[in-house]
Amino acid sequence: MNKTRLSLYLLLALTAGLLLCAVLRQPAGDGTDKRKATMDLMMSGLKNMHYSPLNMDDTLSERVYRIYLRRLQSKDFFTKGDMEQISKYEYKIDDEIATGTFEFYDLVNSIYNKRRAQDSNYIKQLLASPMNFSVDENIELEPAKQHYSKDTNELRDYWRRYVKYQVMIHIAETLNNQEKAQEKKDTSVKIKSYADIEIDARKKVLEANRNSFTDFAQQTDDKRLSEFLNAITSAFDPHTEYFDPPGRKNFDITMSGQLEGIGAQLLDKNGNITIAHVVSGSPAWKSHEIKDGDIIMKVAQGSNEPVDVQGMPIDKAIQLIRGKKGTEVRLTMKRPDNTIKVIPLIRDVINLEATYAHDAVIEETGKKVGYIRLPEFYTNYEGTGSRTCFNDVKQELRELNAEHVQGVVMDLRDNGGGSLQDVVKMLGLFVSGPNVQVRNREQTVPQAPYDTNVLYRGPLIVLVNGGSASASEIFAAAIQDYKRGIIMGSQTYGKGTVQQMFNLDDYINPQFKALTPLGSVKITISKFYRISGGTTQKDGVTPDIPMPDAYQYLYPREKDEECPIISDKIAPVSYVPWKDSPNITSLQKSFEQMTDNDSIFQLIHEQAVQYKKQRDESLYSLNLDQYRKEQKDREETDKKFEAVTKPISGSAVWTPDGKPAGQKADNSVPQLAASNAVFAVYPIGQEAKQMAADSSEVKEENTRLRLITKDHELYLATQLINDMK
Repeated sequence: MNKTRLSLYLLLALTAGLLLCAVLRQPAGDGTDKRKATMDLMMSGLKNMHYSPLNMDDTLSERVYRIYLRRLQSKDFFTKGDMEQISKYEYKIDDEIATGTFEFYDLVNSIYNKRRAQDSNYIKQLLASPMNFSVDENIELEPAKQHYSKDTNELRDYWRRYVKYQVMIHIAETLNNQEKAQEKKDTSVKIKSYADIEIDARKKVLEANRNSFTDFAQQTDDKRLSEFLNAITSAFDPHTEYFDPPGRKNFDITMSGQLEGIGAQLLDKNGNITIAHVVSGSPAWKSHEIKDGDIIMKVAQGSNEPVDVQGMPIDKAIQLIRGKKGTEVRLTMKRPDNTIKVIPLIRDVINLEATYAHDAVIEETGKKVGYIRLPEFYTNYEGTGSRTCFNDVKQELRELNAEHVQGVVMDLRDNGGGSLQDVVKMLGLFVSGPNVQVRNREQTVPQAPYDTNVLYRGPLIVLVNGGSASASEIFAAAIQDYKRGIIMGSQTYGKGTVQQMFNLDDYINPQFKALTPLGSVKITISKFYRISGGTTQKDGVTPDIPMPDAYQYLYPREKDEECPIISDKIAPVSYVPWKDSPNITSLQKSFEQMTDNDSIFQLIHEQAVQYKKQRDESLYSLNLDQYRKEQKDREETDKKFEAVTKPISGSAVWTPDGKPAGQKADNSVPQLAASNAVFAVYPIGQEAKQMAADSSEVKEENTRLRLITKDHELYLATQLINDMK
């Protein structure tokens, strides 16, 4: 970002500060002053800084009403009679925001607190006696398919069935573990009677619910108010958020890279501890079992009794997950397709090297394709001389050019974005000219790299999926608009906005400092547009050649979030398409012919459809035998897809033994022919040298290379390169 643009953003931030400081002019009076101060400062920031601020009208009120009640899981606690009282405020919340009153919030929480107390007492009674799991009844767990109970008796029946469901899961898990132990003749697992298993299950559920209620009772008003304030910010867009002071600390932990131990960034999503992002190279990443959107249900220290973390504050759950290097943590995960699995992980120090760009050569029958995997658009914000993704990719392209590769595959799958500055510069390695437009409330500024010397001019394929967002979408959209290469994969996430964090304490009038800390608000301040005038916002990037992805229907996407900013168009900028652009129509036909009889390709497609079907099945039987049968049927179905994760037939990994690949005069690798491999992968350049010099690097690099041999989508991309000029 150049100095002029940086100055513009600083000016906007300064202007916001002056406006925010002018909010509170009356002296402090009663205990609601902190509430009002936080609300006023937050709303002033949203009004003056948000890219697309909402008017203080019924639209805002209805959005806040809907979002807040949904996040409270109101159907689990409110009756139709309760909703008759609450619904009177559906179109009055905007008036309360304007006057600094909280009648809606106070009413909802008074009923909610009463119901939680009733819930806690009733659950204790339910769990005091054995439960009958031979009755044919069920429970609906998808809130959108639920309804408000007509009275407290119907509500209590829902609680009864939900508690029964929780107990049943524990019983089924224990029975499954015992059966597997008996099959393997594992005498370390103690075999218990059904009666003892049922008693243990009730005890575990009672303890989990007791802890959940204790955590709820210990919540401060600041914490509960923050949930309401966050419902207000979410009415503007999904990425504008309010953080109370402890929440800001958790946000900073998330943005710092990873949680210590497993390498997964977490967030509290509607009371569920949810995987926000898996850090490349971490234990979570190496397991190949944990995906964005998975929910952590329980945490166990090795073989010890697992702790239920559902409803637990995120900072408390983090403490359970963290631990010393070399120790084991077992996570009980619920996936978006509603399957439940226990995943053991060995905590480790996160290897930052794995988060950087990596390259390799994929060779088949004498033809070479260059491969670059970029997990994120990392940069050096402090200017301390540390690595940036632009410099790393630039070096890797030089190495691939030296290898005389026939084409390059740029892998941006599951790349959630990062530095705008670096993606703009990186695109300059492939095309010359502007590559994205950044629009704020004042103006639209095209972004172009300073260096217009294109480094790589050969065939290019960019791989994307539902986890490709923000900067990844900028890259893919620019390549697509310039007709510079082919975009392959599944629809991207659809995030085309930029946020900035503001600490409210920095903007309060000095005479009211006694009310601090007030928290922070992250505000959407600008929006990305394609050079063609379209936007990646909400709709993402549509691949030129769609490829099935097992998780393509499970990825959370911007368009599915609450109140996303609209997708629209602006005027295009002047740019010159690539003169040797690929023939997309011809390549689409080649791909169809290539995959017509491809059994793995068809299997991945079936897997995606199956996962979607499982996700949509939210009605669960409370008959233990029926529930276990349904779970075993799912396991048997999943076994059908095991072939998807196996190495490609005829593939091999070649690791240099003291000498980097690609240095031979004939530019060949004899070891490949000796192994009779038809699809071989090997490192080059700096990475090959590191492997030769550092034995610790060999293990990490081999892990990356082996993953390539199991990547059928990548394999298809390399095949398509052969048809590109």
